[in-house]
Amino acid sequence: MNNLRTVREFFDLSLSQASTGLNWDKVKLEAFELAEKIPNVLEWQHLAEYYANLFHVPAVGDNVEPIHFRLSVDYLMNVGITMNDLLAFKWYFENTRPELGTFNVALYQPQTAKMEQKFTKLNDILEQFAGYLLLNYDGTMNQFINERNDNQISDWRLILYKRDDLIIDVTDQLVYFDYLVNYTVM
Repeated sequence: MNNLRTVREFFDLSLSQASTGLNWDKVKLEAFELAEKIPNVLEWQHLAEYYANLFHVPAVGDNVEPIHFRLSVDYLMNVGITMNDLLAFKWYFENTRPELGTFNVALYQPQTAKMEQKFTKLNDILEQFAGYLLLNYDGTMNQFINERNDNQISDWRLILYKRDDLIIDVTDQLVYFDYLVNYTVM
């Protein structure tokens, strides 16, 4: 399982559009997306660079130049989410979809809806998670074990936070589901 189809659909690209952009045969890209074939290192690199060119944030505020983000190969392979991936998601939601809320990493009591903490600032996320949220090979999430707090176990989620009674959990859509929900209709 990988995130290649999820990322392609995130950008509303058809298989034909993405394969043309990558200069690959559709059959090859589809085999990679379905994990029937595993890309080699150069192919992962090519995929990361291709989607980086699409992950574009226009000049905003004091930023004179537009910003291009690069999703990590770890994310594309569905191994983990790095600080760079979180930065890319944060910029995307804040600069192209601010109406959906603030992008956060949240900790919940295991298998409950009770939020323990939420982190908006990337330096806080870096300090708390050492810059890396891990995934299991099958696409499920590892729980967060806080070694600084008596090995307390929490579930982590990626959320869009508007207010206490309006929180959208986007973890599944960004991490391992095959489709992205259109939240603009809410």
